[in-house]
Amino acid sequence: MDDMQISFTGRIAYDPKFWPAADDKPAMWSALVEVAGPPTQGRNGTYVPTRRIEVIAHGLDAVRASESYHVGHVITVQGRDLIARAYETKDRHNRPVVRGVVQVAAKTLAMSTRYDPVRQQPGTWPPASSPRLVQGAAPSTVEEDQAEPAPAT
Repeated sequence: MDDMQISFTGRIAYDPKFWPAADDKPAMWSALVEVAGPPTQGRNGTYVPTRRIEVIAHGLDAVRASESYHVGHVITVQGRDLIARAYETKDRHNRPVVRGVVQVAAKTLAMSTRYDPVRQQPGTWPPASSPRLVQGAAPSTVEEDQAEPAPAT
């Protein structure tokens, strides 16, 4: 029997956590993603519906996610094994509330640039992200001809 596949888009709410591979355990990456849920009618403060999903990735996906995704990034997640859990805590007025967390094992992670605001910046030359510079090479230098100006006639 196959697990139900789900997909959602949300923003990474807090610093993701990364655990490197150790012994026979694969690397693991975890992030709390906030998604926009439906409006809640008639809530009296005793139950706060979850709008956060904990995303977990393992192995090479975890390594790539730790390198690529940070707080504030909007990501699209396709996953399986949706696990819900609830716990009791206190709200800011020290009243008991029940909170829920949904956890999903990510099968595919992708950056959702469509939902990120575009930021224009002046360009730099040479580009700071060129593959040569990432590998530690020295930036190339361009020498200009120092020609003497022509005498005025």
